[in-house]
Amino acid sequence: MESTMELDDLKQAWQALDRQLQQQKRINLELLAETRMRKARAGLRWLQVLAVGQVVVGLVVTIFCARFWSSHLHEPALLLSGIVLHAYGVAMIVAGVMEMLLLVRTDYAAQVVTIQKYLALLRQWRIRTRRWFALAQWLLWIPVTLVMLEYLFGFNLWAHSPATVGGFVAVGIVGLLATLWLVFWSPRALRRRVGDYVDDSNTGALLKRAQASLDEIARFERE
Repeated sequence: MESTMELDDLKQAWQALDRQLQQQKRINLELLAETRMRKARAGLRWLQVLAVGQVVVGLVVTIFCARFWSSHLHEPALLLSGIVLHAYGVAMIVAGVMEMLLLVRTDYAAQVVTIQKYLALLRQWRIRTRRWFALAQWLLWIPVTLVMLEYLFGFNLWAHSPATVGGFVAVGIVGLLATLWLVFWSPRALRRRVGDYVDDSNTGALLKRAQASLDEIARFERE
């Protein structure tokens, strides 16, 4: 009889200890989640600031270029340059607004898995848009040069030296083709390294830190 009571007491003691351990684990998880979530949200708020800044820059570019090309309707090179930069400004606005929408949904999401989903969507969006923005730079600097020379100095480079502009275009096309070769057509090992580097750079340090914090919370919850 006493042996049975001792076993029951031991069983109750183990159950009490298990409850204490589970409670301690739950407290540790809550503390970890709170700390990591605070860091993640701080990073996301900075990403929101950057996205707003991108939209503002895009608006400035769009307004400036709309006024520029509308005042050079009879100068084809300047007209085309202004329209190209106008379109680029609109693209900046669209990309920035999309990032802001994803960040707002992410910032107010309650569940870790929901936040991770929106961060994954944000990462995919940033990788895609920044890749195309980067490719565009190989040719975009040409209309920027033409517009700035005309706006700041009243100098129409195309009218004075079409060959110079043609040289610019040739350099831009060569650079663009070389970049496309690296990203899409180079040997697989090189293409993978370049792609990983580009994707990592386009993701951004703030977003990577936020994802790492959330991944740590998710791992702790699974353990």
